[in-house]
Formats: sequence, C-alpha cells, structure tokens
Amino acid sequence: MRGSVSRAALRRIAEELLRVDYVETNRKICGCTLRTSYGLPCACELARYTLGGIPIPIDVVHVHWRKLTMEVELEVGEDDGSEVDMTSAMDELWRRFRSLDVIGKRALKSRVCELAYPTMTPLCPPPEKLKTKGEVKKKGKKPAEYDVYRDPSYHKSYIEDVVNVESDGNCGFRVIASLHGYGEDGWPMVRRELGLEIIDKDRSTLYDKLFSNRLSEVRESLMIESFGSQPPEKWLSLPDMGYLIANRYNVVLVCLGNPCMTFFPMTSSHSPNVSIYYIGFVNHNHWIQVNMKEGFPLPPVTLDWKKFRSHTATTWMLGFAGRMQHWQLLTPVLA
Repeated sequence: MRGSVSRAALRRIAEELLRVDYVETNRKICGCTLRTSYGLPCACELARYTLGGIPIPIDVVHVHWRKLTMEVELEVGEDDGSEVDMTSAMDELWRRFRSLDVIGKRALKSRVCELAYPTMTPLCPPPEKLKTKGEVKKKGKKPAEYDVYRDPSYHKSYIEDVVNVESDGNCGFRVIASLHGYGEDGWPMVRRELGLEIIDKDRSTLYDKLFSNRLSEVRESLMIESFGSQPPEKWLSLPDMGYLIANRYNVVLVCLGNPCMTFFPMTSSHSPNVSIYYIGFVNHNHWIQVNMKEGFPLPPVTLDWKKFRSHTATTWMLGFAGRMQHWQLLTPVLA
C-alpha cells in the first residue's frame, strides 16, 4: 500500500494493527471505529486478512486516502489531440456497463461516482441491530413455525438472540452481508462475490465435481435482474451456497434448521481464530441471523464436503472434533 495511500492513513492502519492480537475477529470488541469514521480497515478486518494470509486490498481504503496529489487541474487546449480525447474510453465504459448484470452495474456506477464526485463519500453509518421479535423471547409465546427454536429444540439453550432481516428473497444474502461486516444492505456485494467464487480458476475443478451438471444452475441463482423481491430460484439455498460462502470468506457456516449442517472451507487448513457464522431457517422460507453462546456444539458436515474437500481441509474436522462430538451426544438418534 506504500506509495498508493497517504502516510496519515498508513499511520492509522499501523496503530490499528497493534489491536489485532487483542481484538482478533470479534466485531463487538473492535467497535469498527476506524472503518465507520475514517473509511480505513479496522482491527477485526485486519485480523481476517492476517488469518487468511491476504494483503490488505487497496479497495478497502476509502478513495479520500488514495489522493496523493495536490496539483490543480490544467486547462486542455484544442491542439492536444487524441492524447486527452476520452470518446473511445467512454464508449468502452458504456459497453462494459451494458454487459453487466444489475449488481455489476451498481458496483461500476459506484466507482465512476467516486471519480466524478470526489467530495462525496459512499460511507454510511453502521446498520442498526434489529430488535428480536418479542414473541420469540417470551416463554410460551414462540411462534409455532420458528424452526430455529422448535426443530430441533436441543440447541435452544445455546441461543443468545436472533436478528431479523428484510424478507424480500435476498434475506439469506442479507444475513451473510451483516455477519461479514458489510451491513444488511451489502447483500448485492455478497451475491457478486459468490458469483466470482464459483468461477474462481483455482477452485474450478472443485466446483465442477461438486455441482456437476448443476454448475450453471447454481451460478444463475446468484444473478438477478433487479433489486426488488426475488423468486424462490434466486434465494440462498443450502447446501450449494454453504460451500461457496465457507470457501469465499474462509469462515465456518452453521445452519440451524431442519436439517442442521456445518460448512467448513474446502481448500484451506484449520484456523483456531476462524469466524463462525450462524444462520437460522424459519417459517420454511426465511433466513435470520442467530447469535450463539461460545462453544456451541457443531452439527455434522455434508457427505459431499467429506467427498470433495482437499486433504488439507481435513484439519477443520480435527480442530472442531470436540464440538462435533458434543452435538452427537445431544442428538444420538440423528447423529
């Protein structure tokens, strides 16, 4: 990042790195002040990059910190010719824009706006945590259809609370966006990133085997034509999306519903500081965020995960063996 980002930003990031060992990936401890106030990666973000062995991407630094010149704009003369003519570049930009899906168009427009309106900021305040419905917390008042509480019931004592999201066919992606720090409204970014994941050249062989002749179908489910409500074929579906989410973000994804499933990354090795995303499927048609107590037992992985995971990924099951055995003790009939 040196040479591409201002020294003031580098100093702030260096100071934030000192908090990584204490904060790790815990957003509650982090507070994310550097991200929300300055548009720079905060401690929990830096921890995720460190754990994944990933350099800090330049795009996570707000455009304000990437302006390294104080030169005034020069007037362009009529004799400058094609060197400053943007006609062909603008035509190509329009062609590129028209070829993208709605999520890609939104991302490209955002980048263009950063250039066209440098004094404006795309930053937004952190999303408010939606209050859990009162009926869920009151004893004897849980809705009969709330699967995350009722079916199975043995993990109820481990649930701290649940966070609801908008029901528009994008709810599953909203939950993942919220868990990943994008905020609920960052769901288009999740769709786009999972779309990039499924065509990742480093894992193309894996997904060819995993999805077989359904590969194009899974990819199509991530592509949408508008930002409104989505039909069932565009919803987040498991186990397909579970593999993509775990691999893309290098996290452990736990689904609480019927059935309950755990998704480990399929190509990386176990990390003791990995983030665990808990999601619940309720009313047979809606995803919610579930906050669990520390050490919650983990449900089993899928047969396809065991079949297609890399040899290195076996360490995930070894690292979480105790918590998975605990689940079997709680559910001897289903294990």
